[in-house]
Amino acid sequence: MKFDVAIPDSFLYGTPSDIDRTFKIFQLARSLSIFRVENIFIFHDKTINPPNDEINFIVTLLEYLDTPQYLRKKIYPKMDVLKYAGKLHPIRSFHHKDKVPLEDIKNGETRIGVLEKKGNMLFVDVGLDALIKYQGKIKQQGKKISVKLIKKNNLLTAVDINRENINEIYWGYKVFHYNFIHEILKQYSKSKIILTSRYSEFFKIDSDFTDNLKNNTDVDNSVLIVFGSPKFGLNEIFNKEKINIANYNSFNFFPYQGTQTVRLEESIFGVLSILNNLLNS
Repeated sequence: MKFDVAIPDSFLYGTPSDIDRTFKIFQLARSLSIFRVENIFIFHDKTINPPNDEINFIVTLLEYLDTPQYLRKKIYPKMDVLKYAGKLHPIRSFHHKDKVPLEDIKNGETRIGVLEKKGNMLFVDVGLDALIKYQGKIKQQGKKISVKLIKKNNLLTAVDINRENINEIYWGYKVFHYNFIHEILKQYSKSKIILTSRYSEFFKIDSDFTDNLKNNTDVDNSVLIVFGSPKFGLNEIFNKEKINIANYNSFNFFPYQGTQTVRLEESIFGVLSILNNLLNS
């Protein structure tokens, strides 16, 4: 089972300092990576209406953290959003590979790279001692891509590889921003959408809903988990968009919680931990 996550762009509400915001997003990126989240959807929260620079802060830093360290300086110039990013520990996801000698690269190895043009030829920087000649269809210089390295007679070339053909356990997340939450919901069948709320029924591992998820045989076995904001729950957010929340499955994953609130980043880690153990064991 694969997981996609939807959170409001008010994620940083009540977090005033940039250093605290940076660490909060780092915690989010770690949770997404630990539980192999494929897509992180950030939807506009009309109950709070955060400013554009706050939304840009979230999106930029999430994308930066998912980028292998050897590419970050090439893709991201110096900017205020990233001024505290250097204080963060590495994500250590499987596509964040170490630099190794060229002779140690195995034939068929997959890496993340960025396209560079030298004269009339395209090369890809995949974090090695030299640029690798690129033989693919993408022509956009500076584009971050996944490539497979082909080794023949001790010469390396890079070719395109589709994400679904990558054999690694996990290959990072993609970040999307939407102005309306219904634009995200309509991409999934209602049986594969999970809303989180402390006011809903307790989540049970032996319910008809979870049985249907576990027995799912669809080719696309992605589940969307939707979280509310640090200030308002999904009831208020759905009401703003005139969406009937009763049409969706909503659960409380923290029964008898010992704190008045569960922070959004804590909720994401906890919910994904429960679902990962249930649906992928």
